[in-house]
Amino acid sequence: MTSLLPRSIVPAFFVALAACAFLVPSTASGAPKSKISGFDNATLVHVTAGEFLMGSKKGDADERPPRRIIMTSYWIDRTELPASRFAKFVKQTGYKTTAEKEGWSWVWDTRLKKDKGGWKKVKGANWHEPEGKGSDWRKMPEQAVSHISWLDAEAYCTWAGRRLPTEAEWEYAARGSDGRNWPWGNKRDPNRANLKGGKDGFSGVSPVGKFENGASSFGALGMSGNVWEWVSDRYGAQAYKEMAKQSPSGPSKGSTRVVRGASWGSPLSWATTHNRYHRKPTYRNNKIGIRCATGEGA
Repeated sequence: MTSLLPRSIVPAFFVALAACAFLVPSTASGAPKSKISGFDNATLVHVTAGEFLMGSKKGDADERPPRRIIMTSYWIDRTELPASRFAKFVKQTGYKTTAEKEGWSWVWDTRLKKDKGGWKKVKGANWHEPEGKGSDWRKMPEQAVSHISWLDAEAYCTWAGRRLPTEAEWEYAARGSDGRNWPWGNKRDPNRANLKGGKDGFSGVSPVGKFENGASSFGALGMSGNVWEWVSDRYGAQAYKEMAKQSPSGPSKGSTRVVRGASWGSPLSWATTHNRYHRKPTYRNNKIGIRCATGEGA
C-alpha cells in the first residue's frame, strides 16, 4: 500500500523486491523449511499448502462457525519483528510512526486500578521510548517492537518486500492442520510463551525467539504472547460465515483491523490460535507489534 508510505520508502520497496530473489532456503534435515530475507535479514519459515479448521465452537461469537479452509503455501516471519530491525527501517527511510506523529501512545500501567493494571495515555511513548520519556529500546534491542499501528506495520512489511499476513495465514501458521489450541499443542502451559502468570522472567515484553518450546508445527515462534500482531484483514463479526473456502482475505469493508496472538499481559485463555481482537488502524500501545509474510514465489 504505497499510498501510505513516505516517498523515501517507495524506492526501497522496489529494492526489496529485487533482494527477495536472494532469499536462501535452509537445508537442515528434519527442521522446518526456512530462509533468510536478503533485504532485512529476517528468518522466514515455510508454511506448506494444506487444510485446517479456522475458528472454534468454544471461542467468542466472532470465531464461529468454525470452517474448513484450504490454504496455498507461503512464508511467514519466524518471530515478531525486533526493535533493532525496525530501527534500521527508520534510519534508512526517516519513517515516523503514528505514535511519534501524534506525540503519545497507550502504556499498560500495573499500578492503576488498585494494582490490577490499566491503560494510561503517555506523552512521548513510542517504539523507541516504550515506557515514555527516559526509556530506551536499546536496553533490550531484540525485544519485539511495540507501539505499532496497523499503518506502521503495513509500511514496514511493504518496505521489506513482504506484506502483512492475512488472518487465515496467521491462524494456519500458528495452528497447523491438526487444530491445536495453542501453537505448541493442546496442553495448557503458560511457560511456553511470554504471558501473564507465566514463570518466564519477563514482567513485560521479551526478546523475540525466546520460547522455542512454544513453536508452531511450522517452526514459527512467539505466536502466543509477547506482543499482539496486526494482520491485513479488516474485522468483521460475521466474517467466518462469509469467507471464501480457499485462502480467504477477509471482508472488503470495515473500520478496524484484526490483531492476533495476545501479549505479555494476556492470560493463557486469550493466547489461543483462534482468538481474535481488533482496533482502528491508528491504534497503538506497548503490547502490539509486527510479523510479516510473503507468497510462495516472492
